[in-house]
Amino acid sequence: MRRLPFWVPVLPLLLGLVAYWLYWQGEAKAFGEVVAARVGVPVETAGFPYRIEARAADIAVRRQTRELSFAAHASSMVVNRQPWRTGHVVIVAEQPRLQIALTRLAGMRLDVEAPAMLASVRRPGDTLERLSMQFETAKVWLPFAGGPFDAKNFELHLRETPGGEPQGKSPTLPVQAEARIAGTLDRAGASLGIDIPLFVTARAPIGAIDGWRNGGTIEVKGAQLLAKDKPLADIDATLAPLPDGRIAVSGTIRSECPFTVKALLEGAAPAAEYRARRARTMTLTGDSAAGFVVGEPEGATGGPVRSQEPPCPVPHR
Repeated sequence: MRRLPFWVPVLPLLLGLVAYWLYWQGEAKAFGEVVAARVGVPVETAGFPYRIEARAADIAVRRQTRELSFAAHASSMVVNRQPWRTGHVVIVAEQPRLQIALTRLAGMRLDVEAPAMLASVRRPGDTLERLSMQFETAKVWLPFAGGPFDAKNFELHLRETPGGEPQGKSPTLPVQAEARIAGTLDRAGASLGIDIPLFVTARAPIGAIDGWRNGGTIEVKGAQLLAKDKPLADIDATLAPLPDGRIAVSGTIRSECPFTVKALLEGAAPAAEYRARRARTMTLTGDSAAGFVVGEPEGATGGPVRSQEPPCPVPHR
């Protein structure tokens, strides 16, 4: 029996590899053009065969509309995706600085400066399924809370949920987007962990601030403050737009260490406190221009307590 030449069984593999290389080249060129158009600087593509990377340096992006001001800077950036997954990208940036402000809403500003950022964006169609940004360390300014804070393990997450269900039994509108802010914030010698889920309600998918202001709210459900990675307080609140552009907040805080929590939220040094035998409730009010106002704990005098209960944590750095 005549033996086939070596190249005969190998030829289909070589042809497949060449075909895939040509496909990868086309995808890489198109992806590089899209990234270059978004960041405004030339990019280099690499990553064959398993991914497509678009690399760029000295990034400076600015976008300004009637409702939104956005600026992003980075010394370098790598945007990559798999050749067969066009709707999902991963971004690694060095020395990023992000500045986001809702210009028609008072005090609604978010700034982040960090040595590095890891981000993931998934948007296979017209709906943002996931935006996640992670910073091991950062300096941040937050709506309502101000800043700057020195943050560790700081995370921002956002996704659109068009046509979602209302939150709870209250007469709120359907949830059109969800967000989450988490991390540990340090300032003036105090360290406080946050884990804040946000549910944005509106009559329809949010395409503009004016549409959201017509009855929309931001519902805070099950938010937590943490000290040394342990729960310190639970927060539920509603944020609603006012006609003058401020965002009003109305809610409750529950904690077994109410005076410690009140001092931290008001920017004061917490005094020594023993845990209450049951969680105390405080009101949370204010607006995005003036900041938070924390009411006095219900049923708590701040006087002597039985020392059998453990002391409240002192959230120092």
